[in-house]
Amino acid sequence: MTLRIKLFVLIAGVIIFATSGVTAVALWREVVRGQELLAREGVALASTAASAAAHWVRPDGVDAGAERALPIVVERLASTARSSLGQDRVDRAWIVDRRGKLLACFSRTGEPCPEGAPPTEFRAADWPLQALGRLIRPEGIIASAPIVRAGGELVGAVSVDFTHEEVIGNARNLAWGASIVAAFWILLGHVLAAIFIRRVTQPLVSLAAAAESLAEERGVRLEEPDDRELADLVRAFNHMSARLDDRRAENQRLIAELEERVAQKTREVLRADRLATLGGIAAGFAHELGNSLNVIRGYAAVTARELPDDSPNRPDVEAIRREVVRAAGLIERFLVFARARTVRPIVQPVEPILREAVEVVGPAAAQAKVERAVEIEPGLPDVLADAELLRQAFLNLCVNAIHAMGERGGGRLTARARSGPDGGVLVEVEDTGPGIPPGALAHVFEPFFTTKANGTGLGLAIVRQAAEAHGGAAEVESPPGQGARFRIRLPAAAAEPAPAVPARTAGGGSPP
Repeated sequence: MTLRIKLFVLIAGVIIFATSGVTAVALWREVVRGQELLAREGVALASTAASAAAHWVRPDGVDAGAERALPIVVERLASTARSSLGQDRVDRAWIVDRRGKLLACFSRTGEPCPEGAPPTEFRAADWPLQALGRLIRPEGIIASAPIVRAGGELVGAVSVDFTHEEVIGNARNLAWGASIVAAFWILLGHVLAAIFIRRVTQPLVSLAAAAESLAEERGVRLEEPDDRELADLVRAFNHMSARLDDRRAENQRLIAELEERVAQKTREVLRADRLATLGGIAAGFAHELGNSLNVIRGYAAVTARELPDDSPNRPDVEAIRREVVRAAGLIERFLVFARARTVRPIVQPVEPILREAVEVVGPAAAQAKVERAVEIEPGLPDVLADAELLRQAFLNLCVNAIHAMGERGGGRLTARARSGPDGGVLVEVEDTGPGIPPGALAHVFEPFFTTKANGTGLGLAIVRQAAEAHGGAAEVESPPGQGARFRIRLPAAAAEPAPAVPARTAGGGSPP
């Protein structure tokens, strides 16, 4: 049996269920229709009694003799409603005036007649499940008709309450029979559906179990079933299993390569750790050497002060002082670069920091005949920055630019801050000097790389270090012979300042 036949049988079962449902709906509508007919009959009976009661009921009360006549009217109404077999069909019948006051009442069961509700010419529609409620609860159908006098004035109403048995009639037996038939077909349909669905899904269950075993087993294959559709699915699964075997072998090869790379990176990390340790030791040695150089510089200064101006040893002492100062400056920059410091950023604008750095180099710029300009784009976002670190980085860039233009007899230094493409802040320091040789552009931010005869090669390394400590980056552009443009990218401040984070950053020290 193919999968299509199985599905056809399953759909046939659904059609059977739908047929039984339609039958139940038809029976239900017949029950509702029977109750509506009974309600109309009650309205007709109440209308006949209302015509008789209209002779006795007035808008402001009743006529004389109404106390005897109105009970006779409701009793006749109840007797008229008896069946041909003499069975009582009405439990109660009553008459009320226009204010809802009870004028006459007939109750076969002794239940009091309701009063207090003013009569109306309109009857409220039954809600959908009210007919079902009458089949379950001992509730009858109440029908009413207004009492209208000759002038068309509403003066009261006649109501009749049919017995519960009259309401039910054959509806209860009919409903129970329909329920039993529907329950039988539903049960039979569930049994058939369970049998056919099991036959349909059993190969799928086997396929799912095989798929789960793919994680632990290799080369899992299933036998193709007779159903053509399931056979196609199993063939696809077997093909997938074969491809997974190939992928597993490839993954094992890649894992082996990755483990080898991890081992190599581990060796590199260990080597870097050893270098860091050596760097710390070197920093300690540099500090001690700096102390010794300070002592030598002091004695050289004393010696130069005590020597006569025409002493042949004065040039030698001056050379000692000059070289000691140079060596001390180099050691100081090395310590600044190697020293670890905690960044203490706060949310602040970058404009005051940049203007302060440009202002500090004013005397040096005037001496080198360099014009200064600061350009700030309006509406820049704040940055999360350590002002001292950024000031040192901007100062290094400005001093480098002044030194470069001083060799050519002057120029123009432009410091600008504008919005970056990523929403951050872009700080640029541009000069009109000779520029940077193309072969040196890729190395200008490396420690100890310099193109100056007296440079230490740490000034731009400190600039990059400060930019990266703030989550940014340092860049440089230098077209041949057209000056240089250094650029520092800084991210915009977040909603809340980040806590202080330790980072290797630049401190004091003079630029190269």
